[in-house]
Amino acid sequence: MSTVPAAWWGLRCAFTFLAELLHIRPGMGREGWAAAIVGNGGPDWDVERRFRVTEVALAIMWCCASAYLSYFFADCMMSRWLLNYTPPAVMIRLLTTNGLIAYITSWVLYLSGASSDPRMLLPAWISITTTLTFLYHATQNRTMIKRETTASLLVVSVASFVSLSSLLLQLHLTRENEPEVPLFVLCRKVLDALLAIFLRMRVTNDAAGEL
Repeated sequence: MSTVPAAWWGLRCAFTFLAELLHIRPGMGREGWAAAIVGNGGPDWDVERRFRVTEVALAIMWCCASAYLSYFFADCMMSRWLLNYTPPAVMIRLLTTNGLIAYITSWVLYLSGASSDPRMLLPAWISITTTLTFLYHATQNRTMIKRETTASLLVVSVASFVSLSSLLLQLHLTRENEPEVPLFVLCRKVLDALLAIFLRMRVTNDAAGEL
């Protein structure tokens, strides 16, 4: 149950991502989804659309990280409660905790504007995941059972690196008069040389086959 809130809103993020990727707007499916996709798949990928699609895709990744950390947080609290309470009392506490997390998550998404604007999904889910990470580390230090914290830090670190790299790539791709990077120029020359060698070998083989 601890992963249900993130799974529910993650599914909504996935539908939003498909709508942004295929450029589908509300009301376009009245004439059939196939016609809507074919009729709206052709607009140019302007800067705003590329950033919006990237941000929603990253929001899905952070939503998955939130589900992972929410599970570890609930598991940590359950292990602590089982030492002091009966299983029915632990179940009540788990239900209350999961319900509180779901309620706070919905309010964070609403107050941040992510419910109406896809561009706010990424900062909203980053704040939710960061809060869950803080809660996990704040509570697991008080338990009598030793918990492995490397996994939670690894999830946040990987998500942060992927987000930073993706947004920086989008930023550099949208800049005008971007200076030539020597590494990219060298890689392009090597690729062109390999392509020329491949085409020359192919032409030679075709000529030998005709003889």
